[in-house]
Amino acid sequence: MIKISPIMFFVFQCMVCVSQTISGEVVYTKKLNFEELKDRIGQDNNEQTVLFLEKLQKESQNNEYLLSFSGKESNYTMVKRLVNDSDRGALSKLNLGSFIGDFYFNFQTNETIHKKEHLGEPILMLSYTDPQWQILDEEKIIGGYRCTKAEWDIVYNDINNNPKHNKIIAWYTQELKMPFGPEKYNSLPGLILEVEDGRSRIVAKEIKIHKDSSIVKIKKPKGGREITEKEFEEEARRIILQRMGKTGNK
Repeated sequence: MIKISPIMFFVFQCMVCVSQTISGEVVYTKKLNFEELKDRIGQDNNEQTVLFLEKLQKESQNNEYLLSFSGKESNYTMVKRLVNDSDRGALSKLNLGSFIGDFYFNFQTNETIHKKEHLGEPILMLSYTDPQWQILDEEKIIGGYRCTKAEWDIVYNDINNNPKHNKIIAWYTQELKMPFGPEKYNSLPGLILEVEDGRSRIVAKEIKIHKDSSIVKIKKPKGGREITEKEFEEEARRIILQRMGKTGNK
C-alpha cells in the first residue's frame, strides 16, 4: 500500500502540467447498492418502500452523469434521469444520497464548489479537497484502460455527532493523466473510471479525450448562498434533529 507523499504529489503536479492542453468528457452510470439501502430502512417494515427501492435500484443504473474537464478544472452533473417526478420526491424523502446539482473542482487551487438546491434555496457549498488516498498493488481493465486501485477512509460524524468511517474504493488509469473523477472523488495520478462508496457504484461507460483544451469549456458555478461544507453539515444536522424532536413529541 502506498500513501501519496509530498514528493509523489509534486511529481504528479508536473505530470498534470504536461496535460493542461487536453480536455475531455466522461459519461458515468451509477448503480445503487440495494442491500445497503434496505438495511437503512429495515426498521420501517414498510413493504411499499421496499418495492419502491427495488424499482429505483433497476432504474437508477440508467441515470447518466457527465464529467467535463479542461486544463485545471472539471465539472460533474447529471445529464439523464429516468426516474419520474413522484419517484424523485420519494428519493429525496428517503435521503438515499443520489447526486444532484453541479460539482466544480479546480486542481490547481484544490477548490470545490457544489451548487445545488437546499430547502428551496440555491446554495454554493464551498470546500477545499484534501483526499488521503492510499494506492494499492491491484489492477484491472475498465473500458480498455489499465486501472490501479486506491482507497480513502473518510471519517465523518453521524446525526448524533458520533465518528463514523466510510471506505471509498476508486480505480484510476495512468494512461489518462488527468486528476479528475466523479462527484467529489479526484486528485489521483490519473482519471478515475470507477468508484464504490458503499451506497453505490459509479462506472465510466464512455470516454472522449480531445487534444485541445478549448473544445470543452468549464464554468465556475455562480448564483446561490455561499456556505462551507462544515456549516452545511451543521445546518442539516440541526434541522434533522429538530424534526426528530417534533416527531418524538407526537
